[in-house]
Amino acid sequence: MATVITTRPFPNILLVTLNRPKHRNTVGEDLIPLFCQIINAASIDTSVRAIIVTGNPDGRAFCAGADLSPETGAFGVHKDPSKKRTVPDVANFRDGGGYSTLAALRCTKPIIAAINGAAVGWGLAITLACDIRIAAENAKVGFTMVARGLVNESCSSWLLPRIVGPGKANELIMTGRVFLARDSAKEAPGLFNYVLPENQVVRKALDIAQEISTNASGMAVSTCKFMMQEGWDTTVEESMLMESEALHHVTFLKSKDLKEGITSFIEKREPSWVYNSFDDLPRFVRVGLGNRKKVTPNSKL
Repeated sequence: MATVITTRPFPNILLVTLNRPKHRNTVGEDLIPLFCQIINAASIDTSVRAIIVTGNPDGRAFCAGADLSPETGAFGVHKDPSKKRTVPDVANFRDGGGYSTLAALRCTKPIIAAINGAAVGWGLAITLACDIRIAAENAKVGFTMVARGLVNESCSSWLLPRIVGPGKANELIMTGRVFLARDSAKEAPGLFNYVLPENQVVRKALDIAQEISTNASGMAVSTCKFMMQEGWDTTVEESMLMESEALHHVTFLKSKDLKEGITSFIEKREPSWVYNSFDDLPRFVRVGLGNRKKVTPNSKL
């Protein structure tokens, strides 16, 4: 059974389901490599306009972090102590969760996390790389790394302070606190876009994905996603220049979506978009995505 499966609830929407229900959809086997493979493929698939990530509901969790069951031997803790453990050189070691975060951030399509149950460790950290997060009100969530003797993973030390602020991020990470999503307004303000009854989480994600797919130009959405990520580490002047190049692209070089957006608005009908969200992106977006540092073993630390 595949640890991550995909379906198409609507032609332009890809539903990605973490699929280890007997293990509460925890990370094990090939889940992260398969997740990365699916997200990378969706990024260049012109038929995909939005992606939803959720957990198999039979697992009673979105993702309960790493698989810590004795037979799995996560992090080598439960393995036969008589067998010598191979210690990789630091230059050749990479956080697998970090690869999944980079795949989500680099994906040209908007990603919506439909957190339909417990999400801790990687299970919550990966949602930081998603563009929109919707959580079940009764879901237990937390960044539990330090409570297991671990440290930040999946680029959470970079993402979490940007989402909830540095003070709250420090508190959440340093305590390893687990809390209910319904209390997130106090515990982690800004972490979730919506907190809903569990049976409404995926439906809300589908509604937003359909709204993006129908109302918005795919080329424009992908360009905006890139610029808002880049904007975290640019000056306001650099942001202005980047937006100017994007506006030039959609106004003069690839203008059919702009004309269709205005015409459909005047005619009070749904737009019929012309361009796709990969091949027709502005040159600076395609070059920027290509120039982002490739993190591989033996990369300079």
